Amino acid sequence: MKNLTVTKKILAFLCCTAVSVSAVAAYPIVTDNCQDASAKTIQEIQEERKANNEKIAALQGEIDSLEGDKNNEKAYQDSLNKQIGCIQDNINLLNQELDVIATDINATQGNIVLLDEDITAQQQEIDTNIELFKQRLCAMYISSNESSASVILGSDSFYDVMSRVQMINRIAEYDDELIENILGEIDRLEQSKSEMETEKLSLEMKLEEQEVRKKEKADEIAALNTQLMKTQSEIDRLALAQQDLERKKEDIEKDNAELAAEQAEIEAEIARQAAEAQRLENERLRALQQQSGGYVSNYSGPMSFEVNAGAAGLGWPVPGHSGISSYYGYRWGTLHGGIDISDGGIMGAPVVAARAGTVTRMNNSCSHNYGKSGSCGCGGGYGNYVAISHDGTYSTLYGHLTSACVSVGDYVEQGQVIGYVGSTGWSTGEHLHFEVYVNGVRQDPMGYVSP
Repeated sequence: MKNLTVTKKILAFLCCTAVSVSAVAAYPIVTDNCQDASAKTIQEIQEERKANNEKIAALQGEIDSLEGDKNNEKAYQDSLNKQIGCIQDNINLLNQELDVIATDINATQGNIVLLDEDITAQQQEIDTNIELFKQRLCAMYISSNESSASVILGSDSFYDVMSRVQMINRIAEYDDELIENILGEIDRLEQSKSEMETEKLSLEMKLEEQEVRKKEKADEIAALNTQLMKTQSEIDRLALAQQDLERKKEDIEKDNAELAAEQAEIEAEIARQAAEAQRLENERLRALQQQSGGYVSNYSGPMSFEVNAGAAGLGWPVPGHSGISSYYGYRWGTLHGGIDISDGGIMGAPVVAARAGTVTRMNNSCSHNYGKSGSCGCGGGYGNYVAISHDGTYSTLYGHLTSACVSVGDYVEQGQVIGYVGSTGWSTGEHLHFEVYVNGVRQDPMGYVSP
């Protein structure tokens, strides 16, 4: 498809060129329509490539932006992972605390059970002793007087009486002490049981609190995991978007490469056709020279050159030749109003316009193209020459040409061939006589041009 498009554009150019060539005899130069059509085709390609380059730049900006977003999401995801890790560590520590608390609770509950058993046993013993004590008290109360009398009467001596009374008192004191110890032990056991039950309650409350904290941390981890999944989804989405943009960018770059190849093919064909058109134009100019009585140059090179502009934008008029045989100034009693450019092999060399302008005067009728010691009278001594006005201020003159290849009224570009070096007019040998005028006054050309 691409080759067919290129072929169509080349055929259009060839058709345009063929029309121009067929009109060579009727027109002084090749028409611009052919060049415009070809240039327009290339311009369209270049504009399309430029638009593609702008799209590529825009896509690259989007890709870079997505890359930044993706990096931010990854950094955010890394932070979430770190946060989840810290929370998980806290949960592990909470689990350890819960294990310790559960162990403490179990131990406390075991102690409470043991205390309950001790209290129960002591209570039973106390209840038995109290019951026995009650019976003894009742019996002592009923037979207290008789017992005391029996103790006294049954004694053999006063010492024996005192011993028995003392024994009775000790038994009573022992009973009192036993009761007090039993009651004290009961109080101690009850206090210990109460403290353990309080500790158990505290541990159970702490366990409940830790369970709540554990659930909160677990909920927090779940929320962070949800955020982590969202950021991972966003990273995946951005990656897919970036891949899509990369594919689009590659497609556009491929199109640009095809356009560049197409442009190169068209430009190569245009260059070939331009060279052919130039060859035909040179033949036309030589035919005009023959018709006007001038000489035909054997020059077959390009009809325009690039020149380095100096002061006032003027360039060197003889490309490739820089020798100067005579400078501006007085000689032989008269003013030499220009410079003579001459070196080996200069005969027939192309002479170019020092600057763009309009041909105001020219002569192409001198046939005396050889060195001479006097004027042949042609062209006022300049022989075949061309005068160009550049902008109303500057003008230039090119004398002693073999022939001129432009006409009065022609607009010439800077560097365009206007004639060929010769020795017509009052010339002692082949050279170009070159003059520069500023507001109609001759000036030293070396102040404006340099080889």
